[in-house]
Amino acid sequence: MNSSLLFLPELLLVASIMAIPALYIATENNKSYSICANITLSLSLLLLVLFWFFPDEVSFEKNSSVYILYSHFKLDTFSQLFKIIFVLTALTVSVLSGSYFKEDEPHQAEYYTLLLSSTLGMMLVASATDFLTLFLGIEISAFSSYAMVAFRKQDDKSTEAGAKYFLIGAFSSALTLYGISLLYALTGSITFEGMRSFFTGLNNEVVSGNFDEVIFISSLFILAGLGFKIAVVPFHAWAPDVYQGAPTPVTTLLAAGSKAMGFVALFRVFLFTMEAVSDEWRLILGIVALASMTIGNLAAISQNDIGRMLAYSSIAQAGYILIAVPALTDDAVSGAIAHTLVHAFMKGGAFVIVAGVGAAGLGYSLDSYKGLAERSQLLALSMTVCLLSLVGIPPFAGFISKFLLFYGTLQAGLSGDTWIIALVVAGVLNSALSLYYYLKVIRFMYLYDAVDSKDIEFSNVVRYISFLTVLFLAVILPLFWQSLFEICKEATIALMA
Repeated sequence: MNSSLLFLPELLLVASIMAIPALYIATENNKSYSICANITLSLSLLLLVLFWFFPDEVSFEKNSSVYILYSHFKLDTFSQLFKIIFVLTALTVSVLSGSYFKEDEPHQAEYYTLLLSSTLGMMLVASATDFLTLFLGIEISAFSSYAMVAFRKQDDKSTEAGAKYFLIGAFSSALTLYGISLLYALTGSITFEGMRSFFTGLNNEVVSGNFDEVIFISSLFILAGLGFKIAVVPFHAWAPDVYQGAPTPVTTLLAAGSKAMGFVALFRVFLFTMEAVSDEWRLILGIVALASMTIGNLAAISQNDIGRMLAYSSIAQAGYILIAVPALTDDAVSGAIAHTLVHAFMKGGAFVIVAGVGAAGLGYSLDSYKGLAERSQLLALSMTVCLLSLVGIPPFAGFISKFLLFYGTLQAGLSGDTWIIALVVAGVLNSALSLYYYLKVIRFMYLYDAVDSKDIEFSNVVRYISFLTVLFLAVILPLFWQSLFEICKEATIALMA
């Protein structure tokens, strides 16, 4: 069998992207589109898991841990790990969407096609070996997301969110392209490996010339472009409006999938390609991380809409992850990868509950969660686990990933630049600050009576996903945290090798 079979999950998505419009022509049954998307994503996830455990069975290259396909795609532990997260997130969103949207909701064929296209773009980003493929993957995912955010055309908030997301996204893409063009003009290469070799030679004085200013400016533009994707300060203004206005399943995709994709791109660019010239960008990323975690948490305190609160929380979480990048050590980066993965479970699970509560007709304000424990113990428990995990309260998975992140970064600060220690201290203090608004939601769920006494029926899909969220965050990940960290270490070695 050929190693190109490792690209089969992506090919399955491409086939389904073409099949759903054909289904639309043949039948107008909305369930058929959902079933097609669910089957495709399930098969892709199964293949990714099989390829993870048995890579040699589908390749001539025995005992190889890295596969290069068509000179543009790299399959290694780092890429495959995040692909599993992307497909799992998309599958959750697809299943959730089936119960969230009404059966007679128009344009569902387009919706599921866009969902698969967005997932395909994320997977291309994970495997990209050059800036061209990276940018193409980001744009495929982004343009699909723009349309999904504005999916409900009769909803003013949804169309407004889609317009804002599109305009700001286009601006961020222009910034990214300009930064890439500067690097290409400087190095004469578009590949990550080619640019890395140039910067290493420049650092070792093999290449003559003083290019510090160009490197500094290009890193600023690329950081600005990718900063919009991961929603860090000062590139975060779009996130609260978009998270609030988009259909909640789409918000789940943005918070869990798109944000992780942005970090994959950022890791590829700064931790691998531009590592040799880190003096030009380390301090900037440290300042952005500090501002993001502080402003995100402070802004979240005053929010009365659950979507906006979780959006600002997501900005703060991005700040936590970002502190590991200036550290440039394997342990710090492994902690950042671990927290990125766990964040997808935490924030994705939280938005599933938000979708369930909203679909039940309770609304999206914080007051909607008063007495939720009386209506559904499972949903209240799942939301509590997600929120406490986001804070970093033991024994939940968020505590373990945040500890690995902070400890790895602290060790880098103690053995190197001491200013990095200040980022860790700020992260701990901001985590304590975030406890205030997370506990507010928990207090509403358990200590207040419901606003009305009417019977509410929650979707079975939301119940099942809530149960799995509790299982992952409270049982599986905490029990097998050593295995998780080992996998993240392998991904770090594959990333930075």
